[in-house]
Amino acid sequence: MGLKTVMTEHSLFGFADVGSIMGNKSLGYTSVFTNHLICVSHTCKENVVLRGKINPSKVSVIPNAVISEDFKPAEVKKNDGTITIVVISRLFPNKGADLLAALIPKVCKQHEKVRFIIAGDGPKFVEIQQTIETYRLQDRVELIGGVKHEEVRNLMVKGDIYLHASLTEAFGTVLVEAASCGLLVVTTRVGGVPEVLPPQMTIYANPSVDSLVKSASKAIRLIEAGKVDTSKFHLQVKNMYSWEDVARRTEIVYDSIPDDHKQETIDEIKELYRMGAWAGKLFILCFIIDIFLYQFLEVLFPRSKIEKVAKWPKSRPARIHNNP
Repeated sequence: MGLKTVMTEHSLFGFADVGSIMGNKSLGYTSVFTNHLICVSHTCKENVVLRGKINPSKVSVIPNAVISEDFKPAEVKKNDGTITIVVISRLFPNKGADLLAALIPKVCKQHEKVRFIIAGDGPKFVEIQQTIETYRLQDRVELIGGVKHEEVRNLMVKGDIYLHASLTEAFGTVLVEAASCGLLVVTTRVGGVPEVLPPQMTIYANPSVDSLVKSASKAIRLIEAGKVDTSKFHLQVKNMYSWEDVARRTEIVYDSIPDDHKQETIDEIKELYRMGAWAGKLFILCFIIDIFLYQFLEVLFPRSKIEKVAKWPKSRPARIHNNP
């Protein structure tokens, strides 16, 4: 149709399993007809470039952002002598739910003043619940279940430390939200996570139980000793991440696509053919079917009879005041 096309990628995928192989082939097919791609981290960009065999110059990195005003720290910090670790995550294996279930009793045993607040749902919910009951930690671990996004801030401000045990992560917006709420972040060093926050806000761990327990203990000691000033985190996050900046950078990507961006059909077919012995031929067949389908729809619903969307004005129009 000759439309400028930009695709955004938010996730990391592997290369070995059948699902990943099929997904990577589909990514390569899609990229032929995409003018530019946006990834949320440099790690995500590397992953996309390798998976889809895409020219790196065709991919830009624009991170996610948060509305910092929605994640303000508590006005009055609790002072009851306890240290609360908050976990807000989908309770799936790839999100480190197995690690979480194993580290909870160890951290509670080493630190008597520590409490956990865990929010999230998933197949590992029952396993964590059983761990709490087995070690009789009902008075120290609050397992909430799924929560709405608008409730996240109210949970975070109850804590001192945010724990993130994920095994794979392209960016990790929840880490930005936690830091904005004034929590010290303990997280696994995976994927694009090291790109998200500066060192003073984060304590990293390897994706293992022992490493996470060690890093959590380090964070607990820092909080107890008052060696971390989390009161400045919110303003720092506000200056680092904003949707205004994301929108500006995204607009630059859109504007960088030339008006004569459309490739010749024969060049697109050549690119598809280079995608593999069987995949390339299959993609060419799909492409040809799409062309015929498009021409058929053009006859049924001519482009000339479809209303075009008006371009959004660059500046806000002046208001017209009617005199009474």
